[in-house]
Amino acid sequence: MIEAAGRLFSERPFDAVSTREIASAAGVNLSAISYHFENKEGLYRAIFRKIIQDLKPVRVGLAILLENQLTAARDDRKAYADFIAIFVSRVVDSAFSPSTRWKMRLLKRETEMPTECFQILMEGHVDVIHDLLGILIAKISGDSPTSEKVKLEANAILSLCLQYVLNEELVKARLGWTSIGPSEIQKIKNITTELILRSVNLGEYGGLTTKG
Repeated sequence: MIEAAGRLFSERPFDAVSTREIASAAGVNLSAISYHFENKEGLYRAIFRKIIQDLKPVRVGLAILLENQLTAARDDRKAYADFIAIFVSRVVDSAFSPSTRWKMRLLKRETEMPTECFQILMEGHVDVIHDLLGILIAKISGDSPTSEKVKLEANAILSLCLQYVLNEELVKARLGWTSIGPSEIQKIKNITTELILRSVNLGEYGGLTTKG
């Protein structure tokens, strides 16, 4: 039910999706929604909790990577650039994963038309990723990781990483691509990494980073 409902909610606003439609898409009786989730609102909350749980490996992996990179880097700017390249690679790969694309559309919808799940999304995933980026940006710039400037930079970097999957049809139309597969995703990673490195004054390491 969570998968079926999530896909429907990613395509249309909450009020435009009926419980009958959800039950039909999931192949269950209408009563199953109230039995398992109490109501449509409860199902919607369960979808976001499931998405946040599914994205946990991304958060944990980046946290471990950042800790290891900062410990080893000290003041090695190349190590900071390597982390950015790996960050971009993992975020873009995760966003373009077939199992994640509808989730990205739903997350975008929630940020544009917030419900009570907006806070669940912020506390469970967005704040964590932004704070990790903030730590790195602060290390590079010398600013406080909680400063407004660093928060804005972290938001800009994450937005740049995700804009291609959130605007997939526009990207394909502009580039003349019929689809976005491995070779196109690699091009997206490369240009995104180059742009981010320049934005944090690490442009000299463009094309020299370790990706993973």
